[in-house]
This record gives sequence, C-alpha cells and structure tokens, in this order.
Amino acid sequence: MPAERPVVVVTGALAPYTQVLYRALAAALDRPLTVLACAAREPARQWDLAAADGYRFAVLPGLRWHRDAVRNLYVNPSVVPRLAQMRPSAVILNDFSPTMAMAALTARALRIPYAIRTDGVPETDPGARSAAHRVLRRVIVPGAAFGLAASEGSRTLLSSYGLAPERIHRAPLFPAWEPAPPLPDPETRPYDVLFCGILNEEVKGARFFTDVMRACAAAGRPLRVRVAGDGPLRAEMAARLDEAGIPARFDGYLAQSALAEAHTSARLLLFPSRGDVWGIVVNEALQSGTAVLASPHSGAARELLEARGCGTVRPLDVADWAGTTLALLDDPGGRARLREAAERALPDVSLARAVEAYRAGLASVA
Repeated sequence: MPAERPVVVVTGALAPYTQVLYRALAAALDRPLTVLACAAREPARQWDLAAADGYRFAVLPGLRWHRDAVRNLYVNPSVVPRLAQMRPSAVILNDFSPTMAMAALTARALRIPYAIRTDGVPETDPGARSAAHRVLRRVIVPGAAFGLAASEGSRTLLSSYGLAPERIHRAPLFPAWEPAPPLPDPETRPYDVLFCGILNEEVKGARFFTDVMRACAAAGRPLRVRVAGDGPLRAEMAARLDEAGIPARFDGYLAQSALAEAHTSARLLLFPSRGDVWGIVVNEALQSGTAVLASPHSGAARELLEARGCGTVRPLDVADWAGTTLALLDDPGGRARLREAAERALPDVSLARAVEAYRAGLASVA
C-alpha cells in the first residue's frame, strides 16, 4: 500500500485514553493516521481533551442522539464522501451505529479493508434486546477484515457475531495517565475508601456504596471516605453519610490530571458496578497501589481482578461488602499481596499491548 494513504479511525467521540492510544499508534505506523469523530463530545462526559497530537482529527457533520450517560446514536452520512475522497489504506470502525454501517459499506464498495472494534461483552450485548443493533452488525461484521476486542468478553461477542476468532486481536482498555513514582505508602494514606465514577445507582451502584459505608459505621467503624465524581445522587449520598457520622470528602468531577492524587489518597477502591463493559477505574486504582473490592458485573472484575488474583470480587450484598471492606482494611499483608499480583497483571492491559494489537491487525491486511 502506498505510504501516503492513511489509516482512518471512525469513532463516536474522543476519550482521554483514546487520545493517548491514537498518539502512540500514529507514532508506530508507517502511514498517517486520521481520526473521524461522529461528535466533538458526549454531553454526559466532562473530560478535558487536549488537541490532537501526531494524527489528523475532524468531526463529521451529522445527527447525534445522546440517549443517556453511556448510549449514543450517530448518523453521519458525510462519512461516505469523506472516505471516498481520502481513499485510506484501511478503516477501523468503533462499535455499531448507522455511521459505522455507512462507513463499512463505503469501504466495501471501494475495496478498502476495514476492521470492527468493540468493548462490548455478552453480559451487556445490546443485540440481545435490539433488532436495530442486530441489523447493524449483520451489515458490518461479515465484511470486516479483522476485529479489535477490548477484552476476552469482547472477543467472545465478536465471535458470536460471526467474525473468525483467529482474526480478532485483543486491544485492551487502559488509563490515560500513570502515577508518578514513588507511590504513597497505603498505610499512611488519608482516606480508607474511595468511590470514583458517575454518582448514579443504575450503572455505578452509588447508593449501594453509601449503604455499605453506613453498615461499616453501624458496626462501630465510621471510615474516612472520598468520593470523586458527580451525578444525580450526590446530594443524597452526602446527606446519608453525614447522618451516619461518616467523614466524607466530595470532589465532584475531577480532570484526568487530578485523578492520580485521588487514587493514591485511599487504601481501598470500592467498585460496586451494576453493568460496566470494562471499568478503567479498576486499572487506575491498581496502578496506584490501591486495593480493589468490586462486583462481578464488569469486565475488569472478571478478567483482571478475579482471573489474575489482584483484587477481591464479591456479589452485591451490603452486609457482605461491609465485612469484606473492614477485613481488607485490617489486612495490610493481604493488600500487599494483591499489589504484587497487580504489578504482574497490568502489563497485559497496557497502552503497549493495545498498540501491538492494532499493528497486528493492520499488518494482516497490508
């Protein structure tokens, strides 16, 4: 392929970690990289995003329907003439939307190889309840030259959609930042417990977290609590923690540059997810030397904490979580062993591993 023909990524909107990924990928490729986004920003996200660095970036005109904090629908017909004009060497599509279907059909008509990337997992597969999603995947997947899966669950999902397993490369999710060494001693950190994420119940389990903290206080252990994030339950959480005599700091939304300080300020992260496809906050905690207690309802809990023995995974039961929280806090030796396991596991869910997967997929169609 001529070197001047770019690789084009079509995505919904940029995120902090994808900016890091595209910068590293652009540096590793022998061709230019262009990222076409369906939207400049998703309304539910408060990320501060830097300018594109090392790759070209443009937002496609079109229609955008932001259904909730994690679901967005994009219709950007402008992707068709843009791809026809650019004639890229390869196209990488991110997940399933009408825009991605139009891009797939265009690439197929122009005989340009394309890939499909997803972080979806069988547990949250929208195709199980959406006929429209099933139509989109029937349009996109059969013509894909290769797949990029954020996790083993994502690999399983793409395989179930009909993509040959040997053509699927695992490109893991990873934090957009790394903490500066040395890490603070966990036993001298000012907070016992950290909650980090959108303050809602239906996805992040913020009310469940509050119940667990109140159960610890009822057992005679009011913990020092830090809550990083914002959302509809903030006022309720603050009132209920105060009512129980629990000292709590509420940061509101934190920019990426402030997350390292938050994660290294606590001994234990509680992640009572009710349905995350992965959960980058788990990676952030582990790289910060912070122990993690999580529900089984996220890819990070199943494939990282549980599979690699670097965290604790428990069903969502308030009494059980309260007892497990106190047991972990009272066992510095056990938390040290979890940190050692995390150090061994984290290289497998890193930026380097993600770039390696993209390059392997692109090499298969070169």
